[in-house]
Amino acid sequence: MSGMELAERCRAQQLLDRLVGNARDGRGQAVLVLGPPGVGKTGVVDYVKGRAEQSGATVLSATASAAERSFPLGVIAQLLSSLGYSTDEIAVVRESPAHVAAAVHDAVSLVAEHRPVIVTVDDVHDIDQESLRCLLYVIHRVSPMRVLVLLTGSSDLPQQNPVLTAEYMRNPSCSLLRLAALCASCVEEVLVAHMGSGVCGRTVSLWRRASGGSPLLLHALLKDWSSSEASGDAGQGAIPPPPGGDAVRFAVQYIHGLMTEDGLRTARALAVLGESATQERVERLLHHLGMSAGEAARSCSALEAAGLTDGLRYHLEAARDVVLDRIPGDERTWLHRNAALALRESNAELAEVAGHLIHARTDQEPWAVIALREAAAQALHEHDAERAIAFLRAAYDASADGPARAVVRAELAQAEWEMDPGAVRWHLTDLLDEHRAGRLSREHSLLLGMYLLWSGRTQEVSAILNDLDGVRDELSQDTRARLDALRVWFAYFFPTYGARYRHAPLDPHDPGQRVVSVDPQWDGALVLALLLTEGPTDDAREAAEQLLQAQVPHRLHLAPTMAALISLIRAARLARAADWCDRLVVGRSERTTTSQAILLAASAVLESWLGNFTTALSRAEQALALLPPSAWGVAIGLPLSAKVLACVGLGDLDSAAECFRTPVPQLMFQSLPGLHYLQARGRLHLAAGRHQAALGDFYACRDLMGAWNLRVSVFTAWRVYAAEALAELGDRDEGVRLLEEELAQPDTGSPWLRQQAQALYDRLGRACTDRGRPAVAEEPPTLSRAEQRVAHLAQEGLTNREIAEQLGVTSSTVEQHLTRVYRKLGVRGRTDLLVAPASVEALRA
Repeated sequence: MSGMELAERCRAQQLLDRLVGNARDGRGQAVLVLGPPGVGKTGVVDYVKGRAEQSGATVLSATASAAERSFPLGVIAQLLSSLGYSTDEIAVVRESPAHVAAAVHDAVSLVAEHRPVIVTVDDVHDIDQESLRCLLYVIHRVSPMRVLVLLTGSSDLPQQNPVLTAEYMRNPSCSLLRLAALCASCVEEVLVAHMGSGVCGRTVSLWRRASGGSPLLLHALLKDWSSSEASGDAGQGAIPPPPGGDAVRFAVQYIHGLMTEDGLRTARALAVLGESATQERVERLLHHLGMSAGEAARSCSALEAAGLTDGLRYHLEAARDVVLDRIPGDERTWLHRNAALALRESNAELAEVAGHLIHARTDQEPWAVIALREAAAQALHEHDAERAIAFLRAAYDASADGPARAVVRAELAQAEWEMDPGAVRWHLTDLLDEHRAGRLSREHSLLLGMYLLWSGRTQEVSAILNDLDGVRDELSQDTRARLDALRVWFAYFFPTYGARYRHAPLDPHDPGQRVVSVDPQWDGALVLALLLTEGPTDDAREAAEQLLQAQVPHRLHLAPTMAALISLIRAARLARAADWCDRLVVGRSERTTTSQAILLAASAVLESWLGNFTTALSRAEQALALLPPSAWGVAIGLPLSAKVLACVGLGDLDSAAECFRTPVPQLMFQSLPGLHYLQARGRLHLAAGRHQAALGDFYACRDLMGAWNLRVSVFTAWRVYAAEALAELGDRDEGVRLLEEELAQPDTGSPWLRQQAQALYDRLGRACTDRGRPAVAEEPPTLSRAEQRVAHLAQEGLTNREIAEQLGVTSSTVEQHLTRVYRKLGVRGRTDLLVAPASVEALRA
């Protein structure tokens, strides 16, 4: 063998076997094995030593160390010790440095006359210079001896010690061997030893790729696998390697500790760039670190040879994490800044650039602030508010005081609103100051008005509306539409404080006095304005349906959607509104946290009104889990009331009472959510036997509805429960009168509520025609929406458990629904139900 040969472990062992044989036959040899950390150089030494000992050869071993590099003849002392030299004899030899090389040569030659000698020195890149001179003396004269000299060193040894490698290149008795990654056969051999003979080709491929062919990393992965639960799965099929645990981390730390400075820079650069790494970007970043393109290419190749990377990406995320964790803090910050620059120079995606800037200090660098803001806007468009917040916080920290920082604060508040409206309250005072100073855009001032409205700060909302009305002619068409929308929502949410905006006309110059126009916010304002001015007309219902149909599920606009749902509720189309909520809730994972929570709360309220308490409870709890109570502002009354009604309906009064321990804003009672809250609290008082307290809450509902001129049929249910409280308090006549008023009302849209009123009326023992009262026609039995869904699924052949899983309810709830369905249809059971589809449709609620 001559020159440099690249060999995998199996090939290297064959070559070394031949060299050992040559030395045994009297043809002395020297071999230098090079490779990166973890590639198996020490394993090669162990292999040769094992074969030598089996053949009766004498083995002289030493290991060089960076810590002992300054001690002269340290490695030679280890070799002499292997020859049996005492400490004193070694000391005598070391006292005559000029004669040491010859003495070592003579000692080795003498032993070789009787049996072959194998001399191994591991990690020769750390050898002291005096020991190296002695070894070169022996290597130069190795040919006639029965000796094999085996040295191992790092891949960059030729650059570090050209004298040593030059001897191996020119001496015909010397060989240079560079170890390559493990081949598939070698990996399979290792895996079979640990897993048994049933290792398939796919398993070998997966483990070879994960370890990069590094024996060190392969054995580390096997240790982590053996200590994991997955190790018991060895057998048929592919066995994937673990993601990397303690053993892998220790192995990577070992490799990391042996890297050169260029290797460390490159490893850190690749770790910081991560999935963004390309050849151009790596070169740009390393150029910022002072490395040339050639140096960068060599370092990348060294990392790949060590098994850490495949091209420019780490095989194992655990390996990348180790490298990242070992970067000093200031250096990591600096790396991220330069990575952002490199990505920007290569026209990378905004999010990639911004992803590095959030980890870098970019004080008052305009390009960084712009990149972060633009990336945040893109993230918000994709409903990724969490990422947008991270970008904008970094942009805020990097902004100079003044108008630019005010804009970033406003954008940050907008993003935080989508994750947690409660977080916005910390910005309100500063944003109000920025608005008054004229440093906010008109659009951000409108958003500020919405935040204040949610928080119940009505006077400040009015002030903002007045300010913007004063410059209405200067506003863009879109901004005027949003101004109108804010006024309408004010009038709806706070009927007393927003009364002045109840009949405010929408701007006639704005486009599309119809649904659907080009602007969903405008459409929502129009739907709600029609409802407030004209009531629940057919036109309002039609407009609401059109608006909901126009909302693409993953691009839903929350305010217009809620306006349309409110219109259906006021038109007593509760089942229809609940159907729409079902569709909207199903796709909620693609929306921001705040949108998800509000849609779930709306659905919970509707389901509680329809008597579907299990579904109502589930959705109310999901809504409250998504946003803490402090984030809901005055709207907290919605999910709390739905949960209370559901718990009361299911007989869980303790959980219902727990809801009222949640603090609520006092101003909530001047808003529509407060009306929901009062009704729910009255229901709990009634169920718990606190009849006077219940009556007080129901009469408070009556007074608010009168003051607000609110004629929403479903809210009039307070009469039913007030009647029950009155009857318990002994005033049956007044209770009957309230029930007659309720039953004479138009349909509430909830068959369940209607049945409750009729049942209570019948229980009080008053005939509908007594005392000249108008007759109330007995309604035919109808199936609720939930009952109809269960009936349809049962007709499709699904079991109770399958129906429960599909609808997200319990099997007991399904059984209760089916029992009521059988009774209303007059059938005996599931068998009769299968042949009665027409009857199910006939009793549709």
